[in-house]
Parts: sequence; C-alpha cells; structure tokens
Amino acid sequence: MSFAPVRLGNTVLEAETASADRKSCRRFGPCGVGEKALYLNDLLIDRHFYVGFGSVRRVFKRVAMSQGGFSGKGAFGSIPYLVVQYDDGQEKQCTFKREEDVDELLAYLGQVHPEIPRLSVGGEQRLAKKALSMSTLSSVTMGATAS
Repeated sequence: MSFAPVRLGNTVLEAETASADRKSCRRFGPCGVGEKALYLNDLLIDRHFYVGFGSVRRVFKRVAMSQGGFSGKGAFGSIPYLVVQYDDGQEKQCTFKREEDVDELLAYLGQVHPEIPRLSVGGEQRLAKKALSMSTLSSVTMGATAS
C-alpha cells in the first residue's frame, strides 16, 4: 500500500502525480530527487514529504558531531544532515546515515537544477571572503613579481 507524499511549501502536486514522481525518483539514502519535487524523509518513513522545485530556495549539507566527540567519553562520529530551505525561510532537516549520500544528492541536484543554491548563506559568505582574500593576495604577489 502506497501513501501519497505530504506537501511542504506552497507548490502543490496532484496526489497521483506526486506518488508517481516519488516512485520514479532517484534515491539517495532516505531522500530522493524527482522530476517535479524533492522528497524528504520523516522520522520513520523514507520520502514521506515533498517540496516542489518551485518552492525550494536553498539545499545544503550540515554536519554535526556526536556528543562523545568533544568530551572524550562515548562514541565519536559525525551526523550528516540535508537541509532544505523553502518558501519564506522555512526549513526541513533530514538525517542521513552516510555523508556520501548527501554529497551525491547535492551533486545530482546541481546537474538537474543548477539554479538552486547548494551552500548555506554563511557558506557562500565564507567562500566569497576567501575568494576576495585570494584575489588580493595574488594581486599583491603579481605586483611584487612585476617590480
């Protein structure tokens, strides 16, 4: 028995369309990328929610450290998340078992929907700041070589 996925965001898909798109979507861990929407997991059900690509504003990876990592007591490990921001700043965070699945999903999303940003706002700012410092450094180095 298959249930229609539950909508997140303002973009609405017909129940039959959403179910068919979810069945044919490309799967990455508990989530998936379809032709019309991004399918996200619930706590127990894979690909239970969907966000239509018209509502998606940003998709990025977040990695958290488990509690034992910093205290030295207990198990150490990272917990990868896929974060989807949609509509007016709302977001849904999905937990993955393997970080490679999140990376593969983001790479595939970049191929099929290059207009969707795949870095957080903070990540974009750090990348721009790094590029600016590198260009400043290279212009200083070029000026010193030319002299």
